[in-house]
Amino acid sequence: MQSSSFLKYDTCVTQPVEKNCIQQSHYTMLDVTEKADELYQTYKINDLYNYLTAYKEIENDEILWRLARVTHDKAKYEKDKHKRHNIMLEAFSYAEKALELNPNSAHCHRWYAALLYFTTEGIGVKHKIQSAFKVREHFDKALELDPDDVISLHSIGYWCFALAERPWYQRKIAATFFAALPETTYDEALEWFMKAEKIQENFMCTNLLMIGKTHLKLHNKEKAIEYLQKATEFKVRTPDDEESHKEAVEILKHMGHGHLLKSCLHIDPS
Repeated sequence: MQSSSFLKYDTCVTQPVEKNCIQQSHYTMLDVTEKADELYQTYKINDLYNYLTAYKEIENDEILWRLARVTHDKAKYEKDKHKRHNIMLEAFSYAEKALELNPNSAHCHRWYAALLYFTTEGIGVKHKIQSAFKVREHFDKALELDPDDVISLHSIGYWCFALAERPWYQRKIAATFFAALPETTYDEALEWFMKAEKIQENFMCTNLLMIGKTHLKLHNKEKAIEYLQKATEFKVRTPDDEESHKEAVEILKHMGHGHLLKSCLHIDPS
């Protein structure tokens, strides 16, 4: 992901980290974020989480949104539902603080929106839909600040897909609390997914899966197969990749196209 312009400044870390003996005067914010990005590129999630939590008390949005991101990724590996939710809440606290520090950062708006969505797990329909408006608002702001933000483009597509798929009775319940609900369609969702794909092809397995699923909803069977097959051939690196890969495999098998599957799972050795 692109770094914001303020990283060009060599701002020294002078605050002591709570219960940590790191000699921070030897570091700059640029040093810390470059090291963090290096660890993220190799997807060493636990190492990166441990590295960045040493700096969590420092009021710097570039540190905090990265900490929010890796804590979110750490949560995805947690099998226990209650523990996973608590880790997501921890991640959201970092994103919330980052956004307070820099409301003009696309990264901060993106991770605030993404983590706000995850913190709604298990809550009632009213609060979930109420949060949906806020989620969309922050993804829109992220795109205003960075129009090429493929994660936000994908996320708005997913947002549109989820609302288009919402059962009528949930929409009826929601209408009792809100004057106007957002009207979305599968065509709109597809448009957002394809915008992201046009900017960065094959950047995420889940985007390929969602393009395939949206084409299915629109009865474009050939296009659906094309993108579902791409999802099955994507090199898996993250829990989201693995989940999306498996779902694409199951959909293709259900459609009677299991013969298109080249292998069971493509694991990225890196």
